[in-house]
Amino acid sequence: MTTRYALGRRQGITEELVAALADYEAGPFTDREKAALRYADRMYVDHHTVDDALWGALRAQFSEDEVLELSWAIAEFIALGKIIYVLGMPYGGPA
Repeated sequence: MTTRYALGRRQGITEELVAALADYEAGPFTDREKAALRYADRMYVDHHTVDDALWGALRAQFSEDEVLELSWAIAEFIALGKIIYVLGMPYGGPA
């Protein structure tokens, strides 16, 4: 992931924050952010592992509408990453 883009910097994303994603459970993320990151991980690695326990954790942090929106955003980014890879499109790097 790269944060060298102006929009990301304006949103407060730093290189340190991106580096913390590798171990987000121990990182400077809120419980809400950690729940979203766990969900994104499971959706990416194996969506079949999204179980009732994870749904319960998500619902404790997000409304039904927010879970739907989060699900859609995760799915879009997973698909975009696959398309970028398959088409060999350059991505990331310096702005």
